[in-house]
Amino acid sequence: MEFKRWKDLSDEEKDKRLKKICSYAASALFIIIFLLILMKCEACSSTYRHNRDFSDGRGHAYGERLSGNDLFADDYDTIIQSDSEKDDAEKAAELEAARLKAAEEEEARLKAEKKAAEKAESEKAEAERLAAEKKNQKAEEEKIKKAEAKKAAEEKKIKAAEEAARKKAADDKKKAEEAARKKAADYRKKAEEAARKKAEDDKKKAEENARRKAEEDKKKAEEAARKKAEEDRKKAEQTAKQKAEEEQRIKKALEEAERNRLNAEKAENEKNISKLDDISKKLENATSEAEKQKLLDEGVALANKLIENGVENDSAHYILSQDAQKKKDYNRALTELEKAIALNESNYLYYYDMGKLQYLLRRYNDAKVSFIRSVELNDHFSPSVYNLGLTYVKLNDENSALTSFKKSVSINPEYEKGYIEQARVYNRQGKLAECVKAYDNLIKLFPDNTSAIMELGSVYYQYGKYAESEAQYKKALDKLNKSETKTLTAYNLSKVLYDDKKYAEASRYGWIAYDEKDFLLNEVQQANVTYNYALIQEKNNKIEDAKKLYKEALALNPTHIKSKINLSVLYMAEGNEEPDKALSLLLDAYKTDSKDFSVNNNLGTAYMLKEDYASAEKYYKAALEIIPEDDDALLNLANSQVKGGKLTDAIANFTKITSKNPDNLEAYVGLAKAQIQAGDGSSAYKNLLYVRNKNPSFRKAEVQSLIAVFE
Repeated sequence: MEFKRWKDLSDEEKDKRLKKICSYAASALFIIIFLLILMKCEACSSTYRHNRDFSDGRGHAYGERLSGNDLFADDYDTIIQSDSEKDDAEKAAELEAARLKAAEEEEARLKAEKKAAEKAESEKAEAERLAAEKKNQKAEEEKIKKAEAKKAAEEKKIKAAEEAARKKAADDKKKAEEAARKKAADYRKKAEEAARKKAEDDKKKAEENARRKAEEDKKKAEEAARKKAEEDRKKAEQTAKQKAEEEQRIKKALEEAERNRLNAEKAENEKNISKLDDISKKLENATSEAEKQKLLDEGVALANKLIENGVENDSAHYILSQDAQKKKDYNRALTELEKAIALNESNYLYYYDMGKLQYLLRRYNDAKVSFIRSVELNDHFSPSVYNLGLTYVKLNDENSALTSFKKSVSINPEYEKGYIEQARVYNRQGKLAECVKAYDNLIKLFPDNTSAIMELGSVYYQYGKYAESEAQYKKALDKLNKSETKTLTAYNLSKVLYDDKKYAEASRYGWIAYDEKDFLLNEVQQANVTYNYALIQEKNNKIEDAKKLYKEALALNPTHIKSKINLSVLYMAEGNEEPDKALSLLLDAYKTDSKDFSVNNNLGTAYMLKEDYASAEKYYKAALEIIPEDDDALLNLANSQVKGGKLTDAIANFTKITSKNPDNLEAYVGLAKAQIQAGDGSSAYKNLLYVRNKNPSFRKAEVQSLIAVFE
C-alpha cells in the first residue's frame, strides 16, 4: 500500500478522506453513547431484571429501538429520583435522540456504502473469478490476509481518531482557561503600563523638544559641512572619472593597435607558411642545383622568421632540415625532421628524408623503420620503396631488398635505379643467369644507360667470361664521348683484354685510358690508369716504356705499392740487375705495408742479389707467414738457405714442395743440388733422373751435366 502525506493529497482526495473520518467518528460516538446508557442500566447487573426473557441468548438486538421505560423495571416508578438523576435522564434522552439520528444517518450511509460495496464487490468478484482461474489457492489466501490486515489497520485508525478527539477536547478546555487567565492579567498590566507610559511620555516630550532643537542646529551645521564635502568629492570623482576615461581610451587604442599588429603578424605568418609549403613542393621537383639552392635560401629565411615569431610549423623545420643536410650537418638535420614529424605525422616525405639521414649515419634499423612508415603513408612513392631496399642490403636481407626493388619499378616502370639494384642483388647472390637477365631487361628499357652496360661487362669479367665482358665494354665505349666515364670504361676494357692475354689490343685501350686520364679528377685513379698501361707495356716487352710509366704512376701516387713492386722487379731482371734501386723501392713499400706478400717476397729476392742471404731468408719467411702455402716463396726460401749454408733446412723445404707438387721440376733440381752439397749423391742422382724422365727438355744442359758426374 502506498502512503501519502496530507500535503501531497489533492483537494478531492482530502474531501473523501475527511468524509470517511467523519463517518468513523460518528460511528464511534454512537458506540460511546450506547455504552454509557448500558452502564446506567442497573437492571442488567442487579437482582432487578427486566421481564424480558434473555434465555434465548440474544440480549438486546442491535438496531432495536429502546426507550427509557423499556430499559428499566416497573419497580423504578416508585423510586424518588434526585435532581441529578433527572438531569441524567434528560441528558440520556438527548443522547438517545442524537444516537437515533446518527443511527439513521449511519444506516442510510451504510446502505449506500453497502450498495456501492455490493456493486464493487460484484465487479470485483467477477474480476477475482477471472483471476482465480489463473491463480492458485495461495494467492487467494494472501488476498484474505491482506483484507484482514486492512481491516485491522482501519480499526487502529478509528482508535487513533477517538484518542485524538479526546485529547483535543481536553486541550481546547485547557487552552480556553489559560486564555481567560492571560486576558485578565494582560488587561491589568496594560492599565498599569498605560499610566506609567503617560508619565514617561510627558517627560520625554519635554526632553525631546530640547534635544530636537539642539540636533536641528547641529544637523544644519553638519549638512553645510556635508554639502561642501560632497561638492569637493564630486569634483574629485569627476576629475578621476575623466582621468580613468582617458586611460581607458588609451588602453583601448593600445589594445586595438596590438590586435592589428597580431592580425598583421598572423596574416604574415600564414602567408609565410603558404610560401614555405610551396617551396617544399618546388624543392621536390627542382632539377638544377642552382634552383634548389635559391629555393632553400628563401625557405630558410622564412622558416627562421616563423620560429622567431613563435610559430611552430612542420614545413619550417623541414626546410631547416634540408639546409642542414646541404651543409652535411646530419644530426641537426635529423633533429629538425623529428620536430617536423612531431607537428605533422602524416607527411611521407618527412619519414623518407629521415630514413635517408639515418642511412647516412649508418643507423640502418632506424632507417628501415622510417622508410616502412613512409611507404605506409604513400605506397606509390618509388624512392621510399627503393631506399628501403638499399637499407635491406645493408642489413644483409637480400631477399627483402629484391622485393622492394621489384616493387619500386612496379610503382614506376621508369624508375631505372630499381632495375639496376635488382641485377646487383642477383650478382651478390651468385645468380648469374638472373643477374644477366635483369641487366638485359634494364638495357632494353633504357638503351642509353651506359652504367648498366658497364656493370654487365664487369659481371661477365667477374665470372671469367672475357668475350662477353669485352663486348659489353666496347658497346658502352661506342656510346660515350670523352669523359671520366669513357676513361674508366677504356681502362676496364684493357684489363679484360689483358686477362684474356690479348696484350696488343689491351695496349690500344690502355693507351686511350692513359691519354684521357686527365678527365679523372682523382690522382689516385690517374695513378691506377698509368700503372695499368705500364703493366700492359711490360707484357708487350716494352720494358723502358713500362719503367717510365711506373715512375709516372708513383709521381701521381707515391704510396702506390704495386708500381714500386713491379718497377723493382724490372730493376732485378736478369741482364739488367740494379738491386740497390730495387731494394730502395721495396723498403719504401715495406714502410707503407709490411704485411704485403709481394713486398716481402721481392725483398728476399733483392737481398739474394746483394748476396745478403740471412736477410733474404728473413723476408722469404715473412712472406710465407702471410701466405703459408705459396710454393714460389717456399722455393725462394730453400734457395736462400742453400746459399746461406743451411742445407738441412733447404732440403726439408724442397722436399715439402716436391711432396705436394710432383710436377714442380724446379724444386727437384734445387733439391738435387742441395743433396749433392750435403754429400747425398744417391738421392741427388735419383731426383735428377726423375727430372730428365719427367721432362727431358727441362734445363736439359744443366740436368745432363749433373747426371754425368754420377755416371
